[in-house]
Amino acid sequence: MAAAVGGITGALVLGGFIGLGLILDDRVASIVPVIVLSAAGAYAAWLVGVIVFGAVRGGANGQEGEA
Repeated sequence: MAAAVGGITGALVLGGFIGLGLILDDRVASIVPVIVLSAAGAYAAWLVGVIVFGAVRGGANGQEGEA
């Protein structure tokens, strides 16, 4: 369950970054924004996916971790 939610969230973030790159690509007539934002989006998607995965999964035995 947590892996699916994290994966879906990561895919949405990646799609958003690629979409922004494509919008910017129309403005500057270059493919570079798509490449740069795709790379940044891949990292952001991984990061957000891991955060969401951890939040949905929770701690051991359903308890929050200690600080």
